[in-house]
Amino acid sequence: MQHWYAIHCKPREDARAELHLENQGYEVFRPKQRIRRRRGGRMVALVDSLFPRYLFIRLDNVHENWAPIRSTRGVAGLVRWGSQVPVVPEPVVETLRERTGEDGCVAPLEAGYRQGERLRIEEGPFAGLEGVFQARSGEDRVILLLEIMRRAQRLVVPETAVARA
Repeated sequence: MQHWYAIHCKPREDARAELHLENQGYEVFRPKQRIRRRRGGRMVALVDSLFPRYLFIRLDNVHENWAPIRSTRGVAGLVRWGSQVPVVPEPVVETLRERTGEDGCVAPLEAGYRQGERLRIEEGPFAGLEGVFQARSGEDRVILLLEIMRRAQRLVVPETAVARA
């Protein structure tokens, strides 16, 4: 019976580990994400691991010789809890695979807020104020409509700074 296991990779070598494990014939899954980073003063779009330094490998626990895996370039070792190598539940990996596009990137979860829903700002200078959800702004921000000084004002805040009222 085959199960998914987590592999811990050496720093910045998860892509190398993935390539070498696949070349050895193993079924490997490394979920990726689209990110934006500042490079040379400009924002650039990049693809990076969803779980940096980790990837998943499908193995037969009983019959598999794990020595070739541990000695693969880029691999630091198998994830362990004490002396046990835990199995990653199949639904966890399958859910990630279902949300993975052709480019290998996992689609981000939507905020789940409906237009017109009341949200409370939890962080920052506007903490404690409530507003009405208008729309998403980029990948990690939301637009709220707040009443400030008896006028409706649009405010863009990080998605992590709001919660349902």
